[in-house]
Amino acid sequence: RGKITHVRWMNKRKCVCLLPTHLCGQTEPVYGLLGADVELDPDVSETLFDISWQRGRYFVAMWNRDIAEHDYYGRCETGEQCDLNNSTGVLVMKGLKAEDEGRYLAKINRKTTDAQSAASCQLLSRTEPVSKPSVTTSCNETQCILTCVGEEAKHTKYSWKENDKTVKEGNTLTVQKSGEQSTSYTCVFSNPKSEEHSDPLTEMDLFPGENFIFISHLDLHQ
Repeated sequence: RGKITHVRWMNKRKCVCLLPTHLCGQTEPVYGLLGADVELDPDVSETLFDISWQRGRYFVAMWNRDIAEHDYYGRCETGEQCDLNNSTGVLVMKGLKAEDEGRYLAKINRKTTDAQSAASCQLLSRTEPVSKPSVTTSCNETQCILTCVGEEAKHTKYSWKENDKTVKEGNTLTVQKSGEQSTSYTCVFSNPKSEEHSDPLTEMDLFPGENFIFISHLDLHQ
């Protein structure tokens, strides 16, 4: 296996996420938002005279010091789809598409067997920002069952927060009446690159009218 690399996901204006270096090059997949740019970094310190990036058996970008010019292939061939830095070996793939999924290998200075001279990254791109979830309730006098609903897709998941603490995974939560009217419950709907929160529900929302204090009028004429 090659040396572990790191990947930065960017949009056209600013960096939106820096993924930990341990993700790339191992079995843990790396995700990115469709339409964003991705930077594949082989993280090498040696002076470069030859570098190539390939996806599976097919090359996407190459540079050699003796030739000087960059060569681009496949998804990098047309327009300004990719940018290979011949000083660092970094390959920027622009406008991430679903078909860009795959394992990418960097060959540094024509060496493929030395772990210090090759890097690989599993790129998974089929993620889009999640929608804001909604919550339905089914209650009796002592408990409520909350059900969270979002626009489910690949890699989406649900979790619940009680106040600011995550208390459960999954799309349902059972809440017991406790008398703490300010306690709030929020559904978190997420995928590996984005998350959205439902509107919070307090215990007062779930059990209305159960904790009111009635104050009688004073008869000032007595």
